[in-house]
Amino acid sequence: MSLVRVLALAACVLSMLSSCRFIYGEQGLIKDREQEYRAARAVDPPEIPADLDGSNIGDMMFVPDVGGMDQYLAEDEFELPRPATLFAPEEERQVRIQRFGDDEWVVAPDPPSVIWPRIKQFLSDNGVAVVAEIPEAGVLETEWLAIQAQGYRDVVRSVLAEGQPEPFQALRIRVEQAVRRGATEVHMVQQGVDRIVDDTPWPEVSTRPAAASSLLREMAGYLAAEVPGSGISLRAQNIASESKAEVLTPRDGQPALRLRLPFARAWATVGTALTNAAIEVEASDRDARSFVVRFDPLLFEGAQSSWLSNLFSFGRGPEGGDAFRLDLIEAPDGFDLRVLDPESGRPIGGDRGEQILSVIREYAS
Repeated sequence: MSLVRVLALAACVLSMLSSCRFIYGEQGLIKDREQEYRAARAVDPPEIPADLDGSNIGDMMFVPDVGGMDQYLAEDEFELPRPATLFAPEEERQVRIQRFGDDEWVVAPDPPSVIWPRIKQFLSDNGVAVVAEIPEAGVLETEWLAIQAQGYRDVVRSVLAEGQPEPFQALRIRVEQAVRRGATEVHMVQQGVDRIVDDTPWPEVSTRPAAASSLLREMAGYLAAEVPGSGISLRAQNIASESKAEVLTPRDGQPALRLRLPFARAWATVGTALTNAAIEVEASDRDARSFVVRFDPLLFEGAQSSWLSNLFSFGRGPEGGDAFRLDLIEAPDGFDLRVLDPESGRPIGGDRGEQILSVIREYAS
């Protein structure tokens, strides 16, 4: 019976493969167009007559330049590298409070263009006016609130009235792109004064950290509730357009993960990403700014195997993967994480180095 099943399965597979030839391919009903994109070239924009207004005409779908594509376009036959599968723990897709040292902020899984109007809606629902709005810098500043009594009905004044606060309170909210792609960080500074003075400078830290922490938690709960009606802010689409974590792939250089963070947080970010990705850390030296890890690429393959390959596959790849060294090197605007051979110290470039950095980038938080 086992032989009969195998023969029947083989016949079905051969039948399916032969049928595919009539459907796909150069002579099939559906022509293979996967190589046609190589011949596509950008065309000049339309010329608008001088007497007409062309300010509203632009690219509907902008295609950015991708570093390193020249090596593929120059070859007749090539295989594009498979991207790493983008995994993330379920808790990373939730609104949460994150702390590092004395700093505390909200991390939301949506982009700044979505979070920005929700924050404004949170303030509006609590009767707090915004007097300064700078989307390019990701900054919102509220009016001065006169706090003179207890028992306020709104959340913001109720929190600020706890204890013995200064009579006038204001908030400065900063919205930034998070380390994780597509997520947002929300920072808050609370300031209290005895009297209002024009052009009062904002402090680096809140005058009442406990109140700012409580308001951050209230705002996090509001963002997690996904209150309808806030929409998307087109003005906030360019908030902190430079990512805090970005894989750089220079055409003639070694790939690097640029972390636009202070060293202490960059080191902690890499360590957290390795833990989240379950990448084995064999050694780490903070003074040397170096990790030695064991990376198994089969755990992060981008393409899912088919049922047929699973049926005849009996295990692949070395157990545990290969060892690599990760070095944090100071960069003009932060630190670069580079992949090296642990024995020779030579850079690991190409697809393997970029894949390791991409996985760490995806699991960073």
